[in-house]
Amino acid sequence: MKKYNPFAQRISRRSFVKSSAAALAASSVGAPAVLAQANKPIRLGNLNTYTGGLAYAGEANWNAMNLYFDSINWTVAGRKIEIIKEDDQFNPQIGLQKAKKLVESDQVDLLFGIQASNVALAVLNYMKQQKAFYVVTGAGTDAITWDRYPYLFRTSISTFQLSTPMANYIYDNLGKQIVTTASDYAGGRDVMAQFRGPYTAKGGTVLKEIWPPLGTTDFSPYLTDIKSINPPVTYDFMPGADAFRFVQQYSEFGLKEKMPLTGFTMIDSQSTTSLGKAAVGVISALTFIDTLGNAEAKAFTADFRAKFKSSPDLFADYGYVGARVVGEALKMVDGDTSNKDKLVEAMAKVQFNAPRGPFRFDPATHNPIQDIYIAQVIESGGNITTKTLSTAKQVQDPGHKVY
Repeated sequence: MKKYNPFAQRISRRSFVKSSAAALAASSVGAPAVLAQANKPIRLGNLNTYTGGLAYAGEANWNAMNLYFDSINWTVAGRKIEIIKEDDQFNPQIGLQKAKKLVESDQVDLLFGIQASNVALAVLNYMKQQKAFYVVTGAGTDAITWDRYPYLFRTSISTFQLSTPMANYIYDNLGKQIVTTASDYAGGRDVMAQFRGPYTAKGGTVLKEIWPPLGTTDFSPYLTDIKSINPPVTYDFMPGADAFRFVQQYSEFGLKEKMPLTGFTMIDSQSTTSLGKAAVGVISALTFIDTLGNAEAKAFTADFRAKFKSSPDLFADYGYVGARVVGEALKMVDGDTSNKDKLVEAMAKVQFNAPRGPFRFDPATHNPIQDIYIAQVIESGGNITTKTLSTAKQVQDPGHKVY
């Protein structure tokens, strides 16, 4: 018969308590971190242009982002949302400095914004080095999503998506010969490359390409050149205040009646308000105009006007859609921003009816698939407004160089 040993019993009990505690600790690995994250706000970094000629686009983008986050009470899955706002000043070097601050010092969960293509490209390489999450809510240069960086999504447009439908429309309806004019920077070069390819493929001829520098105030030398060539139509792109000046001076030169001015996002609700009759007749490719008839566009336009006392433009739609994409993806992961790969999976699945129309992502490129509108500024009942001439349905960027 085995003799009872009280010390053995005591040791066994100690071992049990110790092993149980270890098991409990093991089962709770990560729990304090998860709990700590749940109590912390989701921190978003917003980087865009808020000074200079493109400031109005950045502010429209920012206002609409706020409109969306207001609608969800700045909360996702019980976590509050904070946004740290920085101004890139339309300067790639400043943009890169601000991105480093947001990622390294502020430790944001993701960065979103950037309207200027030259800034967006400068920031991209840094974000790749940091393996940081990057949502572009403005810049359209194709190279951003062709790069296939997994933690990057774009919620606005690619230049291919606007330029190709516009090239087809111009060739079929306005002229087989054209002069193009664009600001001489990454965005302008990309826009014209993506227009020239499909236009010449259809049989069109580009008579001349004209490249004014960014910040041009007097376009008269370039307009004189256009007038002497006398093409049946022009295709033009300038960002921000440069576009306002170009359209105004184009009208003052009397060119509008001789050759239609068409362009890449050359008109929106802000420019039609600012330019008045000088904008009448301008035709542009856009993702959004405030006269779209779908329910989401009507509600968005009404809410934006009520809060900001102005009509939303495509830059506002960019911001609103970008914010909603982020919000919907965060809901899918229950507010957990610690696993970027799960957030990628969730964001790639986001789709909804946006003010611009049906919105979803290309799973390969993370570029949106969406409708594109060819719109013209008109005068109706004494008011300057826009009408849709043509709609290209669910346009998808090819994800690689075509032309």
